[in-house]
Amino acid sequence: MIKKERQVSGFIVKLEALVRRLPEMEPGRERAISQLNKRRAGYSGEQKLDYYLSFLDEKEYWLYHGLRLSNGSQFFQLDTLLLTKGTAIILEVKNWNGTIIFEPEFHQVIRIHNEKEEAFHDPISQAEHQSRQLKKWMAAHGFPDFPIEFAVVISSPSTIIKSPSNQTSKKIMHAHRLLTNLNSI
Repeated sequence: MIKKERQVSGFIVKLEALVRRLPEMEPGRERAISQLNKRRAGYSGEQKLDYYLSFLDEKEYWLYHGLRLSNGSQFFQLDTLLLTKGTAIILEVKNWNGTIIFEPEFHQVIRIHNEKEEAFHDPISQAEHQSRQLKKWMAAHGFPDFPIEFAVVISSPSTIIKSPSNQTSKKIMHAHRLLTNLNSI
């Protein structure tokens, strides 16, 4: 059952307004457009995952999309939180295309797309951090100790995923494999 619906972030709405108002020749316009396109792509990836999540038994799973929680003066954001009777599962969604290579030694992901190579922060490290923050938040709000798991979900089925570590690869999957892999997360 969806407890919190996915919504377009306020940041996307603000970027859209900014881009509409910036003159064509404004030096910062291209950077704003680039940021907007990245945010829209991320949101689109999350929406692709929603299709697969719609097959979950509503009596067994509670879904919270786009949670932003506070641990005092700091905030943390979860793309999707899946709750069952016995486990919380954080789903960190990435809408990457091309080939992505997880490099656990350096805590980064390398993406090769259109003959261009880019490095990104490792989403596994990000999800581990989110797990620690959620555990801290739950303790501060009087929840009992609860197992928290996570998975990095790649929304595009044509993305090639490579990982030198078998341990790492258990936490990374395409969206279309999520339901099959849910019990092994």
